[in-house]
Amino acid sequence: MRSLLGTIVNRSQVPLSPRRAREGWFNLIRRSNQDERLMRTMSEVGTLFAIVNRITTAVSKVDWHFYQTAASGLKEDRIEVTDPKAHPMISLWARPNPMMNRRRFMEMAEQHVDLVGENAIVVSHLGIGGKSIPFELWPVRPDRITPIPDPYEFLAGFVYTAPDSGERVPLEVRECLRIMMPDPRDPYRGLGPVQSILTDIDSVKYSAQWNRAFFENSAEPGGIVQVPTTLNDKEFDRLRSQWDEDHKGVAKAHR
Repeated sequence: MRSLLGTIVNRSQVPLSPRRAREGWFNLIRRSNQDERLMRTMSEVGTLFAIVNRITTAVSKVDWHFYQTAASGLKEDRIEVTDPKAHPMISLWARPNPMMNRRRFMEMAEQHVDLVGENAIVVSHLGIGGKSIPFELWPVRPDRITPIPDPYEFLAGFVYTAPDSGERVPLEVRECLRIMMPDPRDPYRGLGPVQSILTDIDSVKYSAQWNRAFFENSAEPGGIVQVPTTLNDKEFDRLRSQWDEDHKGVAKAHR
């Protein structure tokens, strides 16, 4: 019986992702562009910045504790472990990587969750005594992480895209940890609160830009365009096209 169970693979009975890789990649690239826009909104709308900053600061201040499971399995019998020498996880969580302490790490990770609905943490492993243990955690931008769907095993791995060179670095499933607010339409990506109010956020942003352009370009009264002769249709269309090019748009208000 054991030999029989050992050959069983946990695979889905139905396809979980598009079998045609090209279709899947197109959707993932389109999602990457949207994620970059969502993260940029924090620097463009002051109200959103204040909300996200308040949440991330509160999350990063939480004190974490590490416990050793009791033989009884009861929560009240567990023992808290505080000595870093007793378990490497204590040191790792205090400083996830050489450049960040825990608070900075948590702030960055929570920013991504609030803005995009997911975060991505690249895990570096170290082999000790025949075992592979994590020794560094790096929060990376979720728009640079692309999950690679598998029709029957759900997830084959990830690809990280470098910011300058565009180099694609393949990652195993264990090398990338993700926390997501589940997207009901896409099991591979998250859905954050900003997506649901993006139209309202854009309205606030564009209103602020229009107001700034109003004062920058002055508030002089409009005038009348007068031509010495009658314009034919072609000349009129050219005049209107040139006028739109010079004056149409939020950035050209009251020009």
